[in-house]
Amino acid sequence: MSLKWNDEMLLAFKKIMEIDKRFENLFDQIGSPENRAIKEGFQSLAKIIIGQQISTIVAKKIYDKLIKDNMLNEQNLAKTSIENLKLYGLSSQKSHYLSNLASLVNNKDIDIGSFKYMPGEDLTNLLIKIKGIGQWTINNYKIFALQDIDAWPSADLALQEAVKIIKQLDNRPNQDEMEKIGKAWKPYRGAAALFLWHLYNKVKVEKRTFYYV
Repeated sequence: MSLKWNDEMLLAFKKIMEIDKRFENLFDQIGSPENRAIKEGFQSLAKIIIGQQISTIVAKKIYDKLIKDNMLNEQNLAKTSIENLKLYGLSSQKSHYLSNLASLVNNKDIDIGSFKYMPGEDLTNLLIKIKGIGQWTINNYKIFALQDIDAWPSADLALQEAVKIIKQLDNRPNQDEMEKIGKAWKPYRGAAALFLWHLYNKVKVEKRTFYYV
């Protein structure tokens, strides 16, 4: 059974439309964000790390190969050599990141199952200390796996481009500017991010026309 957006996230979609009517306009034209919820756990966190700074197509190929060989679990990854991981198309750096994360989970130095019970800031402070896990990875895991309605991946380029579109800006906002912009959408920035990624996909990928109001 596939996962779906939970009730809290569905309510957050409604709330962000009340806070900012531009999201209501967006909804009227392209509907709600597509279901992209993923299962909590090591595999999902590893998948997000794999997707760092590479195309979605390349990331999927690497991920599918690892899944096929039953490599995306902490037990198998922890005992696999870096050289073997690189054969799947992973860089040396990402191979080290995944191996290190697998060892931490396998040795019970971190408990991924406890993440959903942790305040967002506490989770960020825990994960940011792990090599290879930055704000982008943390916030993507929060949104897609934990369905955190206020997570805000301000460094994400597609998200920045979508903000440029919806706010009719001349230039794509940088991370600092995104943090300032996001304050107006608290505590529903995660819902806003999902709407904005949905907008980016429709306009930039599917080449749909977006009409401003």
